Amino acid sequence: MDTIPSNRQLKLKITYIYYIMKKLLIPFIFAIGVLFQSCTGPRGPEGPAGLDGPIGQTFELEKVNFVAGQNWKVMGEFSSANIRLEDSDVVLVYILWAVDGNLPVWRLVPQPIDMPRGVYYNYDFTPVDYTLQIDAPSNAILNSLSADVTQNQTFRIVVLPSDWSARKSGPGVDYSDYEAVKKYFNLDDSNIQKLSAQ
Repeated sequence: MDTIPSNRQLKLKITYIYYIMKKLLIPFIFAIGVLFQSCTGPRGPEGPAGLDGPIGQTFELEKVNFVAGQNWKVMGEFSSANIRLEDSDVVLVYILWAVDGNLPVWRLVPQPIDMPRGVYYNYDFTPVDYTLQIDAPSNAILNSLSADVTQNQTFRIVVLPSDWSARKSGPGVDYSDYEAVKKYFNLDDSNIQKLSAQ
């Protein structure tokens, strides 16, 4: 017949097991570390070449005129700029807000035109086309906009691979700052393609 050990016997067994584990665990971990440290072998084959960086694409759309007859919208296709969007690509749109000396000042769209009245430059896109537009709460407000807001605008459209910023380590980028985006994504705008909306 088996006897049930007393609490004192259980405590002694647990203390003994703890003592053995404590004495053996450190040498065991050390031995495993030495074993793995001494494992060496020939260098493996070279992996495939990685990407050099993002393949961002940029173009400008000049002479953009927003008129009531087109619902204050201008539409275009990316193919007119020889750009093929992937499903995961991201499109950023900047408007030429001012020129400071010889330096253009670009602002990220959506861009407020008249915040108290709720008027904005805005855009949307699909993998095939894009729409630039002026949004406002009413047609009366749109019809009251001056020509310096609705006529002869210039937009810079930037297409970026969406997975690139997720793969890049370090702090992100301020997308509202075109110069920061250009630097972060290695965009070359020295010979930018310029299209006319007319």
